[in-house]
Amino acid sequence: MPGGLSRTARIAWIVAAVLLVLLAWLAAGSNSGLAFLYSIPVGLAAWWFGLRPALLTALFCLALYVVGGLIHPVPHFAFAIAIRGISFVGVAVLFSLLAQRLQVLEHSAEELEAIRAALTPTALPDLAGVDAGAAFVPSELGVSGDFYLLTNGPDGSAVAIVGDVVGHGPEAARLATFIRAQLAAFAANTSDPAELLSLANSALAERPGRRQELVSAICVRLNPGEDTICWARAGHPAPLRLPDLKELAPDGSTFLLGAEEKLELENTESSVAGSEGLVVYTDGATDVRRGKEMLGLEGLAEVLAPLGGLAARVMVSEVERAILAWADRPIRDDLCLVVLKPR
Repeated sequence: MPGGLSRTARIAWIVAAVLLVLLAWLAAGSNSGLAFLYSIPVGLAAWWFGLRPALLTALFCLALYVVGGLIHPVPHFAFAIAIRGISFVGVAVLFSLLAQRLQVLEHSAEELEAIRAALTPTALPDLAGVDAGAAFVPSELGVSGDFYLLTNGPDGSAVAIVGDVVGHGPEAARLATFIRAQLAAFAANTSDPAELLSLANSALAERPGRRQELVSAICVRLNPGEDTICWARAGHPAPLRLPDLKELAPDGSTFLLGAEEKLELENTESSVAGSEGLVVYTDGATDVRRGKEMLGLEGLAEVLAPLGGLAARVMVSEVERAILAWADRPIRDDLCLVVLKPR
């Protein structure tokens, strides 16, 4: 039946089904076996309204069966009632459990879709002096822990953050939502990359009921018209510089967020004079596989090389298409990639 029926219409369908079975059984006689068709309205009641209404419907159907048995005597009447009662209850329990399971799956899918939209929004903000594009493809689990945040800092700079929660599935996605929300709040007051990541680490350490939760992240600050960028990372791949696609050299050591309660992260100042932009990515962009072969950083660079002259949003779209055409599907990890180009 159509899923958009009103409550009244559903009750009407159930009542009509009960009456049709009763009339068919009375017309065919007590030996026809049509009384088992009462399972249909019982199943409908369980699917639409739950176990208790289904059991009431089953009881009503048994009562009608008794009435029908008085009109057309049934051999071994008590045994027949017991068998039909057991079958009706079984149908009620089975269909109510199936309906509950479907509802849980639907709610889970809706929650994951909302989480995905929060972690990787398709609508990107206008960044000061930066043309930005972002690509995201969820893993075979639907969504995991990759996220990005693009925003304007309080000092007029553009801030880009890309992160990846260690782990997979809904728990990783919920943790990623928490970290991204914290970073967005902190970015309203500071654009210092090392400070932003350190604040996120503190928020993670203070999270109620936290277990061993690890997150890799990178934060890049770009000032319009300047030939240097400031960036910091916590256990994350360094950005790639366009067009040569070489990794920027970081300063100092790096640790995952959540590894220690207090992390001492350092900013790196890198020259981007003559650069056509940056590519920031998660390991899902390099760890995709085709058979036993992994794309790797060299493979990603080969995909990016002929696309460097495109606008950021066109470029990420083409990179996504090329990687997915190369890799086995579904991919095992989220694929997340952000391109930042000077306007």
